[in-house]
Order: sequence, then structure tokens, then C-alpha cells
Amino acid sequence: MTQTVLAVDIGSTWCKAAWLDSRGQMLAQGRAYTRDIPPGPRSTPDGFWAAFVAAVREATGRLPSTAQPAAIGIACRALFGICLDADGNASWPAWEMALDRYTNPVIAYAHTDEAWNGTNPFLYGYTPSFAGIFHWLRIHKPEVLTSVVCAGALRDFIVYRMTGAWVTDPATGPNQYTWPEGLFPLSGLSPDALPAILDPHAIAGGLTAAASEALGLPEGLPVVVGQHDGAAANLGVGAIRPNDGCFTLGTNFVFRGVMGAHPGSHAMGYWVAPGVWSFVGNIGAATRQFELMTRAIDEETSAVAELHSHLSPLAAEVPPGSHGLVLGPLPGEEATVCESVRQARAAGYTNGVVYQAILEAVAGAELRLVNRAREAGARPTRFIATGGAAANRTFLQILASVLDAPVEMGQTEGGILGAGMAAAVGAGWYTSLDGALAGMGTPGPLVQPDPDAVAFYAQTEL
Repeated sequence: MTQTVLAVDIGSTWCKAAWLDSRGQMLAQGRAYTRDIPPGPRSTPDGFWAAFVAAVREATGRLPSTAQPAAIGIACRALFGICLDADGNASWPAWEMALDRYTNPVIAYAHTDEAWNGTNPFLYGYTPSFAGIFHWLRIHKPEVLTSVVCAGALRDFIVYRMTGAWVTDPATGPNQYTWPEGLFPLSGLSPDALPAILDPHAIAGGLTAAASEALGLPEGLPVVVGQHDGAAANLGVGAIRPNDGCFTLGTNFVFRGVMGAHPGSHAMGYWVAPGVWSFVGNIGAATRQFELMTRAIDEETSAVAELHSHLSPLAAEVPPGSHGLVLGPLPGEEATVCESVRQARAAGYTNGVVYQAILEAVAGAELRLVNRAREAGARPTRFIATGGAAANRTFLQILASVLDAPVEMGQTEGGILGAGMAAAVGAGWYTSLDGALAGMGTPGPLVQPDPDAVAFYAQTEL
């Protein structure tokens, strides 16, 4: 029998499940689409659980009969404010509110030192956003809170549905093993309502009878606590040491610069491994615009992956600067950036030149993220990419030249691999996450910067 662990990455576009062996090889995979889950107090948590079940069942259906499940681990997108009532029913009462601290005044206030009695709230990762959600609910929906027995995140809810345990990991929680005292007066929650904070590889519990039936897996199968998807991606590609930098090139383009300890600045970040802090920044709008601009090159080809595959080798033949064509900076106005692509094609620029200009605009946006990390105290010298676009060698070549540093083509499914490593430790295959990384991680090829391109980009603002 082959010992296997189930790793599931619950994202904004897909819920992906895979069974892994002790070397990190994927034996079977399944997935379910999550972008069309309707937002609502009940439909959001129920929709993600249904997607989780569908992805796991598809992967398990493809698993060889000689495989023996040993444990389950998950990585999960950030989605806070999931609540349970006394009967264990889930809801997302803040479903219609804007959670952006740049546009929502309540969330913004929760990120001020004043709200935390002079303490820097950015020490606590996502906790200020979490506190802000419940501060908003106290103001706008006080009647909803009367039925809240447990409060947490989507990650916590998925583990609860499997095990009945209300637990979280430090990255989804406050970057430590206790909730900060300032959370309670701001949110109005009692300590008993919050999940216990455990390491991602700690055992949360075994599959309940109900979860066993839903997932088609043995009752009592160990489930580890799991982790935030960004932390899982860093672990999966081995970017958990100070001076490591990880690009996640998926639904959102994210950069995480590992720093070890928090620098004390007002910069967003969370633990990517127990006790290891990382700066986090993203350009979510640019991600969507990247895809829309690529589609605008050939509006008759519906499969964007096919477009990238066709256009990448054409762009690889184009010199830096795209013959003077500039499409950016990103993010910009959606209609404007797409129209700029159409105008470039109408002006006679070839598809390869236009695509090269798009890639340069995206690389410029990534460079600004790296510079933000540097301003926050990070000093990344080793860069690794994960996510779907990590397989786009032409883009990584441009990115390496813009950064003037090699970029490693990491596993595209770094989040799945990181979740699997946590499960492998929980299953007893390895004694630590470092051991799991050594046994299951596989370094990818390095894409080296092109000296001529480095010289060009050093004098060009993208």
C-alpha cells in the first residue's frame, strides 16, 4: 500500500485537491470552480463546502486502489467573518460590506494605533480586518451578533465541517498563539468565540461520521489545522527563510518577502512558517487586467491559457522595450488598458510585440511590489514564482531582467504542496515542516536575467 495525504487549496477561482505521496508527487487530482459561488450569508460558506466536497471526491475517484489515506491538510484563501450559531450552522453576516481598509472607514479605523490603544495593529496580520468586520456588524447589524457562538475565517469553517473543532493557524490568525487583548473591545467578541490557534501541522481532529460520508473517506482520518494559502505557497516552494521572496501568480498577483521578525512598520504581513514573518502585498486589479489585455489581442480565442501558450514564444523574439510600445502602468482603468491593446494592434504592432508590452507592464507592477517590500524592511535576494503564470518562461525572463536577479520556476501548485507538507508532518512522515520541505520539495529551474535587458530596464520606467 502507498501512504498518501490529501492536500486541498481553496482559492478564489478554484478549489483544487490532490493526493500526494511522501516525495510530494501528485497521484490524483480534482477541482471545482469557486468564482461563481453566490455571495450571501448562507450561500458563501455552503458554496465553498460544496466545492471542497466536489474537488475531494473527484481526486479520490482517481486515486489508485493501492493508496492508503494518512491525513488531510488544507490551504485556504482569506475570507473572514464566518460565524457559527449554537447548532453549528454557518453564516457570513458581513457578506455585502467592503472589506478593503483603503475604502471602508470602519476597517480603516481598525488598522489604526488608536483602535489598539497605541499598539501597532500590523503586528497582528489579518486580525485588524477581522476586528473591523465585527466592529461594523456591531454598528450596522447588532441583532445578528446575538446568535454568534463562534467567529473565524473560511479556513476555520472547512476544518470545523471535517472535525467539529474550531481552530485556526497563526497566519490566518494574529501571527502568534494567543489573540491580542485589543481585539475584544473592538470586535465585541468574547475569547470563547474565537478559534484556538495551533501550528498548521497540528492535528485538529479526525473526520466525523458526517464528513466521512460527505467526502467518501474513512471516519477518523486525521485532519491537520492547515494554513492560509499564501503561507502554504511559500512553504510549498521553500520560501520560508529571511531574504526569500515568493511571487504567487494566480488569481491575484502577490509578493511575499520573508523577513523573519516583524520590522515594526505599518506593513501588512503574516507568518509563512511558525515564527517566520513575511511582508505581503498584491496587485489584484492588475491580475484581471493582465488577462483582459491578453484576450484583447485575439478576441476570437476564448481559452486564455491557449493564448498565453501561443503568444509567449512570439514575445520571446521581441527586444526589451517592445519597439517603443508602452502599455501601462498597471493597474489602470480597465476600459483604458484594454483599449490601448486594440489601438496598438490597429497601429500595426504584431501580436508578439503587444504581448511583450503587456508582460513588461505586469513585470513593472511586480517590481513596485518588491520595492514596497524593501521599504518595509525586506531584503529579498532569492526569488521564486508559483501559480499558473509561473510556467510562463517568457514572463519570468522579463521579470528576472527587471529585478536583475534569477527567478526560480517553482511548482505551479505551491499551495497544494504546502498543505500536503503540513499533512505529512501530521501523519508522522516527517518530524517538522523543514523535514517535509526537504523530503517533498523539488527546486525548479532558474531563469537568469538577460544582461542587455537588465541594462535597458534599469533606465526605463515600466
